Amino acid sequence: MSFWHDAVERLEKILAGSGCEDGIVTLGVNYDADRCQYPKGVCMEAQFGGRRGQFVTNEPTRARTRISFMFGAPLATTKQRAAAGAIINAVSAFLCLTRRLQPCTKECHGPCLEALSREVAGKRVYLLGPMPLLARALEAQVADSPEEADLILVAGDGMATDAGVACIDGYRGRKRMIFIGPSSAGISGLLNLEHWCPYGR
Repeated sequence: MSFWHDAVERLEKILAGSGCEDGIVTLGVNYDADRCQYPKGVCMEAQFGGRRGQFVTNEPTRARTRISFMFGAPLATTKQRAAAGAIINAVSAFLCLTRRLQPCTKECHGPCLEALSREVAGKRVYLLGPMPLLARALEAQVADSPEEADLILVAGDGMATDAGVACIDGYRGRKRMIFIGPSSAGISGLLNLEHWCPYGR
């Protein structure tokens, strides 16, 4: 069982008996959406009950499915986990389970990066997931492995790849992790993980 299964199980308990679990979620790619500046990939968007949730990934899915597809599913691939992430975010928005499920606008990118740089100042950081902007901005602080890092920054596909899941499960509760941006908002809310998105909407 991974942190993905923990989050899905928590959501299943919240939805039990509500009828929402049989609701249809539409998954697609929104190339025009505002995007968090940190993760690399395309914006996969889930829509449920008039609310939207994003997950930035290099393996987007286009489909119509039920929320319950996740319940008890192995979620064994990056594509399945990314789809689950988008669905969790859309359902979390619909149920008001967490805030800041939409990214900030471009005018907030500079202040957000400055604030994040202050938050991690003086610490060795491991970037879990492709984050070219942070790789440049924090170049002198970036560790080559999670073992060498004081904290782990997680974004987008960093949550969804096999290596990312193994890293998060291996260090959760043992090392500080900061989950960044709207992609991680729903799971962060469900599992009480530290989440960074100060200008999100």
